Amino acid sequence: MPEGPEIHRAADRLRKALVGKTLVEVHAEHPAVAGRLDGWVGREVESVEARSKAMLIRVGDHVLYSHNQLYGRWTVNRASTAPPDWKRSLRVALINRTHACRLWSASDVMLLEPWEVEGHPYIAQLGPDIADLLTTVAEVRAHIDEDRFQRRGLAGLMLDQRFIAGVGNYLRSEILFEAGVDPTRRLGQLNANEKDALADAAMIITRRAYHQKGVTVDLETYQIMRESGVARRSARHYVFHRDGMACHRCQSTIVHGRVGGRRLDVCPACQT
Repeated sequence: MPEGPEIHRAADRLRKALVGKTLVEVHAEHPAVAGRLDGWVGREVESVEARSKAMLIRVGDHVLYSHNQLYGRWTVNRASTAPPDWKRSLRVALINRTHACRLWSASDVMLLEPWEVEGHPYIAQLGPDIADLLTTVAEVRAHIDEDRFQRRGLAGLMLDQRFIAGVGNYLRSEILFEAGVDPTRRLGQLNANEKDALADAAMIITRRAYHQKGVTVDLETYQIMRESGVARRSARHYVFHRDGMACHRCQSTIVHGRVGGRRLDVCPACQT
């Protein structure tokens, strides 16, 4: 599933291709919006916004909401380019004179009025969106102190979008490593300095993943790893998908585990 940085980068591409431009062709294949976007033809796209893992596209009095879930994906192509020849199902296509933006295989798509957005069940429960460049570390740190989270184990809590929005599997492992925190601990067991480190790590790792297209290590380390023959999925992270390999910081062996059926990798020496 794409995580916050990937959705925000997709929003950047959609924004550049769509905002301020007039739609000349619209297709709405998902049952929830089929036949409901015909009035968008001849109108300008006003805004494109990512909220955690959701996309919001506004035209006039309506907002197209979509969540990629496991298999959804937005593509942006020149209008003259044929759509990809693959097995994904087309959900929505927004086409202007220069670009064609298509949503494929997403299962959660709906049309909202602007006033409904903040009350949408997914949007309404989100914590601070750490892939949003306007979110501050102070906002994240204050949220970490909320009583409702203190008894929760970090391994599960980090994937709860009410806690920190936009975090998925790879960000969970990488943030906890950067913070030097053992994922088996409860949030309330962390002292103030450790909570500071968690807030800082969430921002540092997520922003780095946003700017570096999913790479959470520094680019020098990434380049060295790639030149030594390490596959991209292992070279781009500190611990995620690096089980059995040496930690970049202490040379201990990275350990792989699973929590709730989902991958979680740690350095047993750096994370205490």
